[in-house]
Amino acid sequence: MASGRNEARIYMMVVNDHSVGFLPNNITSDKLFQRVFGHHIFDVQRAEQDDTYITKHGAHHDGKAHYEFNYRNYCLQICERHAQTNDIFELIPPKCFEDEQAEIFVSNYSHWWNDKTKIVEFRPVHFQHENFLHDIHYILAIKKGFIRTNNTENRHYLINRSSSFFKNLFTKYFIRLDSEPYVYMLAKNGIINIHLSQLGIAFKYSSQHNTITSREYSDMHVDDNQCFGTLTGLRSGLLLSVMAAIELTYSTADR
Repeated sequence: MASGRNEARIYMMVVNDHSVGFLPNNITSDKLFQRVFGHHIFDVQRAEQDDTYITKHGAHHDGKAHYEFNYRNYCLQICERHAQTNDIFELIPPKCFEDEQAEIFVSNYSHWWNDKTKIVEFRPVHFQHENFLHDIHYILAIKKGFIRTNNTENRHYLINRSSSFFKNLFTKYFIRLDSEPYVYMLAKNGIINIHLSQLGIAFKYSSQHNTITSREYSDMHVDDNQCFGTLTGLRSGLLLSVMAAIELTYSTADR
């Protein structure tokens, strides 16, 4: 019976040039494919373009997304086609974001470019995720030049790593704790949430009071003077002070 199945597949390929069954090894072994699709097996057929394959069946719960794979000049291009909306998303290699974005935005997401809307969707890395198409954590709006959260009720905007604001805070304080790729800042209504992803800690900057408070120690703030007393010259770690002292300063200034 195994021989019969093989003969049927060979016959199918001869009589119908579009029916090839599965993706070739140079596609399935590519790093970009492996990262998102792993060992998933697609039933595909040849597309009109050379070295291009498209899935025979729609993927995910509604079955309305097809994937197109093109391997040319040692470069794999993967597109996702939505039958209902005619949207086409291209999978962007994570290395394209390494120089500009914090490490967590590179390694924790797959990145899908919609040429029609000029946005990049930050989705789960793995294709098998139960809500792969719609679980969009962040949006990169190319025309507006920013990354924001996709939660309309609690929207935050990512502070650009190349901005003077980011550079000033990082070099003055957070370089003492970790390297730049592991620090990111999200802004909302004058409050900047500063995350150190590798250490799992966070701080909050208030533009109104020009203070940085600790998430883990809510009654402590980052002391503006990091060369203090017997700790003069300390280059690793942050000096925190009790909030009561700074609150007393505010109340005195308001009199």
